[in-house]
Amino acid sequence: MSLPIEKLEPFDVLLNTYLDELMATPDDEILDGDDPAAVRAAGMKMLEAATAKAGKLRLAAARDRMVTHRKSPKEGLLFSGSIEEARAFLRTASNDPRFTLAARGLDEMSDDDIRRLYQRYIQLTREKTQPDGERE
Repeated sequence: MSLPIEKLEPFDVLLNTYLDELMATPDDEILDGDDPAAVRAAGMKMLEAATAKAGKLRLAAARDRMVTHRKSPKEGLLFSGSIEEARAFLRTASNDPRFTLAARGLDEMSDDDIRRLYQRYIQLTREKTQPDGERE
């Protein structure tokens, strides 16, 4: 079923017309004498190959980003103070209206979570204070 033509862009009209024509074509004409199971198997094989290739491309892109990130680590994100200092800092920072720390229950969080939250807070603060709205 196609949408009303007057509301669509020209390309959408072409696509809908093509799809309507394809759906109206008998299976025998589309298969052109080929075995339906063989055509389906070939289509599934192509789909699996495309899915695998897309996955490999995503993995390669993620690896590239990881290598780039490792080459240019963000300075000063490692927290060397005590956990108590970080908790006190985050407790004070919870009054900052730019961030939503109040509902996090700082006393119930693990030390690793406190470190991560502190590092993220520092990173966000730096990003918000960079000139011209640029981000790191």
